Amino acid sequence: MVRSGLLSSLFCVLCSPIALFAQQRLSADVTTRQVVNNKMLRIERQLYYTVGGDLVVHYTHPQEYYMKTNRLGEVLIYQPSVNEVAMLQDKAMADQSEVFMLFLSPDRANLNLTRMGFVLQKVEKQGRRVVKTFTPTQLEDKIYSKAVVVTEQDRPIFCAFYDRSDRVVRKTYYSDYTTLPALTFPSRVTQIAYDNAGDSTIRREEYKNIRTAGFAADAPFDFHVPASARRVSPFKMQQ
Repeated sequence: MVRSGLLSSLFCVLCSPIALFAQQRLSADVTTRQVVNNKMLRIERQLYYTVGGDLVVHYTHPQEYYMKTNRLGEVLIYQPSVNEVAMLQDKAMADQSEVFMLFLSPDRANLNLTRMGFVLQKVEKQGRRVVKTFTPTQLEDKIYSKAVVVTEQDRPIFCAFYDRSDRVVRKTYYSDYTTLPALTFPSRVTQIAYDNAGDSTIRREEYKNIRTAGFAADAPFDFHVPASARRVSPFKMQQ
């Protein structure tokens, strides 16, 4: 089974791709290291994205499987080792995906918070940095009381979410920016999440080999699940 907790940790905010992006396809290699209770989990995957189309993620460690997501929230999870496929359909899934996608958004300087239901309340200048405070539109329905985004030269470098008791529950640092045609992207993203007991989970993503051309001939941008794959529940897939 692909554990539901692992699945949720593999998703972040997805935004609609910008129509003006000059390239039609992008790919990247990603290594995620997550520390929980002093134990390290390493996840390796490759991203393949067609602008205006599908996102294909090929996970290679600790187990191999493919995840294909489109803008309608249709998700396929395919495990080659057992030739099984799980299917999900939920519009909410169209708004959750790789951080890689976030920086294709027109609202990338605000980390797409307005799409998430936040409104800008305050802007402060601190030297070369700009500090923006956002609040949710309907607090009674939200788990967060506010979000703070710090940018430098219009690039997000830090974001924090606060719960309704004004306690920081998640911090994210964006660093090591790389610039490609029409795309500026942080090749290192570090997230720290805090639980109610004050314990923290640290998750770091490192992006390498970000490409907009020169893809391998077998790059699975147009990945399709084999017709022979057996359909199963996502909660009954092989470990």
